[in-house]
Amino acid sequence: MTSCIFLAISLVLATALGKKFCVTSPELYYANVAGRIDGGYDDISLIDQTPCSQKTNLDRTYRQIDGKCNHPMDYGSALQPNKRYLQPHYMDDKGINTPRIYSVVGGTYLPSPRLLSWKLFPDVKVVTNTSLWTMQFGQFVNHDITSVPVPTGTNGTIKCCGVAADKMPEECFPIPIPKDDPRFQDCMEFVRSEAAKDEKGNQIYPREQLNSLTSFIDGSNIYGSDLNTSRSLRTENGKGALLRTQLVGGKERLPNDTSARPGCLKSKQPGSYCQVSGDRRVNLQPGLGVNHLLFHLFHNRIVRRLAEAYMRKAGQPINPHAIEQYIFNAPDYLKEKLFQEARKIVGAVIQKITYCEWLPVILGPELMDKYKLGCARRSKYNPYVDPRISNSFSAAAFRFGHTLVPDALNIDEKPEFLKDTFLIPDSSFNKFEKIVKTLLVDGDEYTFDWFFSDSISKHLFEPRTGAKGALDLLSVNIQRGRDHGVPAYYYWRQFCGLRRFTRFEDFGEMGQQMKQLYRHIMDVDLFVGGVMEPRVYGGVIGETMGCIVARQFSELKFGDAHFFLSKEYPQGFTDSQVEAIKKVELNSLLCLIGNAGEVQANPYYLKSETNPMTPCSYYQDIDLTPWTNAY
Repeated sequence: MTSCIFLAISLVLATALGKKFCVTSPELYYANVAGRIDGGYDDISLIDQTPCSQKTNLDRTYRQIDGKCNHPMDYGSALQPNKRYLQPHYMDDKGINTPRIYSVVGGTYLPSPRLLSWKLFPDVKVVTNTSLWTMQFGQFVNHDITSVPVPTGTNGTIKCCGVAADKMPEECFPIPIPKDDPRFQDCMEFVRSEAAKDEKGNQIYPREQLNSLTSFIDGSNIYGSDLNTSRSLRTENGKGALLRTQLVGGKERLPNDTSARPGCLKSKQPGSYCQVSGDRRVNLQPGLGVNHLLFHLFHNRIVRRLAEAYMRKAGQPINPHAIEQYIFNAPDYLKEKLFQEARKIVGAVIQKITYCEWLPVILGPELMDKYKLGCARRSKYNPYVDPRISNSFSAAAFRFGHTLVPDALNIDEKPEFLKDTFLIPDSSFNKFEKIVKTLLVDGDEYTFDWFFSDSISKHLFEPRTGAKGALDLLSVNIQRGRDHGVPAYYYWRQFCGLRRFTRFEDFGEMGQQMKQLYRHIMDVDLFVGGVMEPRVYGGVIGETMGCIVARQFSELKFGDAHFFLSKEYPQGFTDSQVEAIKKVELNSLLCLIGNAGEVQANPYYLKSETNPMTPCSYYQDIDLTPWTNAY
């Protein structure tokens, strides 16, 4: 493979590196890209700027919508740079900006991400006992804690492929397509992540990437991470206690997004619309939209039940209409209290489900114990723990879930193919209850391994006109890691204290094939090496990715003053409130809100003799007495 194949990657890097490339033009010119950064600096509205030291106990009882005042340095708040566990491996002379594109074997390039995806990651289905809720809840959690903004052009996305050298924006880092690729041709679009800036607007070096969300598990994908988003989701012009909904077939569903923002396509079916939620990726695929709606409706359920309790104390008559009128006519301070209390409970329930139910399935007992991720006892907040999202986590390790993504959802015994529903949310609101059931009874066709669905490796965001314009998510994952300067897999095994891989044979049956693609064992990308590992005992993930994921969730637990098990005052909960939260399960929500009818005892595994189906009458609503008795 000649270096000319890497022309698309290398054009915008040539000057900085002082290397020779197959470039016909002797000079490079960078376009002036002046568009909005989706989720970036120019897309965030400020909230109350009162210094955290001046906040009252009442102010600190509830989370700030942007995550501030939860850490002495405001780490974990929106638009903070990602942190590093290891120093970045950038490849300019100073090691501060240029993506990781070179082999440790001097003068040669790393293999094209698309070549690696094509040759290493076939679509082979493997029988597994995990349900689709294992994959789907993981994507939901991911969208609660991390989103790295990418620059946009003035009139939309930045175009990199097919652009002349003197017109190519410096943000471009397109993925070259190898010769004879069976699916793609020439070039795949890719834009580098937005670089973090200092208070004066100057880029930070070494280059760091942003997290446009709060890093805390706080339901920000339901409520937003900035003031405008939060207000837009609430009733009564942003001052109501309830989250906005609209009726579809007489049932409450997520509201209509009338902003015409990218990231959603309406179908030709009557009633098709784009949903709006706290995270813009809500319309990505139907299963994700179902997760958003589940907790959106859970918020409103809590608000109504709290209002009902207050009405009972006051001796007022109780019926659905009276409750709605009580909420609407409540004074502003009470509406705010109802909203914030419900938001706090929802965030705590998401944390409980994540740590007490989902993470044990993913990490297994050894990693859970090593990183103290269990739920048996109250936890102590540590202000010296940095709760920011690590680059290795967001750009590689937590993308392990992509190996679990199915080709289709079997709804009413009819397959609804993922490639046909990308960005089209109709099923999320028209088939909500059916998808809840499908995610329970359908197993992951893909376990944690190097087999991936064609839906994401060949048809990601594929337009109706065919492959041109489609993406390969696995190529994007590998390229994103290189864009962020994430060190190679070799260094992460060392970081995690694991046995070093010094030869390709250490990868087992895939080692020989990897040897034909990579020049050296120290070139292997973290994402590629990570998915080649066997699963940890009792878990879903491999040991290297598991180490990074477990460490990150430990920091999100002990570095969060509002964590549901935390004893921190006034951010934490009382003992009785914690016990009430711990009794809420994903099963409870699937029954009470998703109308599942019956749910297996552990919803992350398929039903079996040891995991039988249980009628929904067994599961209870959250007990709000510990909250209502306090007022």
